[in-house]
Amino acid sequence: MRILLITVDHLSHLNQFPMGVAYIAAVALEAGHEVEIWNQELHHFPDKDIETFLNNNEKFDVVGVGVYGYQMFQKSIQVCKYINRAKNRPEALVLGSNGPSACPEYFIKQTGADYVVHGEGETSWLGLIDAIENKKAKKDLKGIAFMDGSTLIKNPASPLIRPVDDIPFPAWDLFPIDAYALAKHESAAHTDRCFTALYSRGCPQNCNFCFRLYDSYRLRSFDSLFEELRILKSRYNITFIEFVDENIMINEKAAIRFGEAMLKENTKEKGLGITWACHGVTPSCTEEALKVMKAAGMKQVNLGIESLSQEVIDNITKKQTPDDAIMAVENCAKVGVMAGLNIIWGNKGDTPETLKMGADFLVKYNNTTHMRSIKPVTPYPGTPLYFDAIKMGLLKDEADLYEKYENSDRMTCNFTNVSDEDFYKLLYEANCRVVEAFHKKQAKSIMDGYHYAYYDYNRELGFTGPRIK
Repeated sequence: MRILLITVDHLSHLNQFPMGVAYIAAVALEAGHEVEIWNQELHHFPDKDIETFLNNNEKFDVVGVGVYGYQMFQKSIQVCKYINRAKNRPEALVLGSNGPSACPEYFIKQTGADYVVHGEGETSWLGLIDAIENKKAKKDLKGIAFMDGSTLIKNPASPLIRPVDDIPFPAWDLFPIDAYALAKHESAAHTDRCFTALYSRGCPQNCNFCFRLYDSYRLRSFDSLFEELRILKSRYNITFIEFVDENIMINEKAAIRFGEAMLKENTKEKGLGITWACHGVTPSCTEEALKVMKAAGMKQVNLGIESLSQEVIDNITKKQTPDDAIMAVENCAKVGVMAGLNIIWGNKGDTPETLKMGADFLVKYNNTTHMRSIKPVTPYPGTPLYFDAIKMGLLKDEADLYEKYENSDRMTCNFTNVSDEDFYKLLYEANCRVVEAFHKKQAKSIMDGYHYAYYDYNRELGFTGPRIK
């Protein structure tokens, strides 16, 4: 089978490796299929160029398009329109990832796709391309959705892959790794070559705004993980890894265990020599855990603070407290690890006061490395928050969200008691305050550096000019 996988342009100058597409490519290659990549995300090809590309190449059997949420929805529609127009339209146009998984009928009707792979895709994807190749019936294929006339057929999801080690490493060789490695992570050194990796799948948290493709939290073995990291280091000279798992630091014990394993791997005897960043929950950021992980090469932990109101956190159903957030960022500062601070507003229970609490937190704790802002909450289709929005009359359906929503700074739902007009005004004013405080801190940091260079350092060398006050 000849397969073309498309990375849709997410209209950003930041090039993060499309790991989901790379995993799908890997399992197809392992099964003996031919795979090519049309990398719009990296090269910013015009949407219509896919039609020309298809017509100028031998016909592909399958074209797969990953739609990662609302940002790429409109681009995906346009790309699919030109795929469908091509004289060499493939036998099957397949969509995957979190957007189509939540509402396959809507995406199929909007894009003209033949199938949606929903949930954890690797097993379902292989089953689908085997059925296409061998002209088997699709009605019993797990993890597949399609239209039978005007009726949606959505088969049950495929069983989750256990162990996770069974999934082959991403198909790196199909991608220009240098283009991704040169995109710097905010906590990496300027000489680092940066990349992404996964240690786990799923998350045991149950946040009301988070759409997860699967509920089970599963870990890879350290043997598998470190083999992958050694390959990335030796083959592509990768020196910094962002672990894009939803949550490596799921608890203190797990964080210490991971840190000790990374520390051992990074020793002179092993010689891996990789620094890294990850995601975690605030209760796990104890001083002990952070010390171990810093010694193991961790530079940053990205934290879902979400809110400084316990009522709102309880409504989100996240297992943490405002005190946990304060403890986490203060421990990060004490140990010397950068803390990524993520706060959202507009959820059930949010008020102007909870917005001020979030802004106060960022003003006090945000460092001078990366500016943070407060984002409005997004009710992704398939999430509990989305269904709450439907019940409350804030949304009509998927179209009401996808066709209005453009980015994470524009929202379609306001779960507060504040008017929509005041909502945006308050959010604007809060973020202006956060941004102003950030730049003041940054300016002071820069001037402190100049003061040292022009005064303290020169005096250390014996300079006796007038004192600088």
